[in-house]
Amino acid sequence: MSVTCKFCSKSLKLEDVKITRYEARRVIETCGTVTIDKKGHVVSDVRCVNLVLRGKLKGDVVGLRNVEVAGDAELKGDVTAGALNVAPGAMLEGFYRIGTKTNGEEKQKAAGEVAKAEEPVKEEKPVVEEEPKAAPVIKIPVRKSVVPIRRH
Repeated sequence: MSVTCKFCSKSLKLEDVKITRYEARRVIETCGTVTIDKKGHVVSDVRCVNLVLRGKLKGDVVGLRNVEVAGDAELKGDVTAGALNVAPGAMLEGFYRIGTKTNGEEKQKAAGEVAKAEEPVKEEKPVVEEEPKAAPVIKIPVRKSVVPIRRH
């Protein structure tokens, strides 16, 4: 079963994918779980919610939640995931980015909530330092601008 994204009109697969043999594709995409069995050998990028790897995978992985690698599995490629579970004996090769990534708005909201919980935020005036025979120095706090990244 698949649905169409209302933002980009892309078709999104909803079912789980189970691979039990050799497969080479450009990309495996699903909004469900991708399972690669012991005899499964995949040469492809994988984009999914959860990945269970018991066989071999050569390609980049983007797992929104969990990526589980069994003890006799091999994973060659970059991995971006919310959580990574690796059993002893697994072979991993690549760059790993683990944890949820928040965009700037969520960071600012979280920081604001923490500040409100601790004490109210006070507006500070610029600090003016004056020295005799020197030009005045004005220090003004600068707020960094964060541009949110749109994700699918």
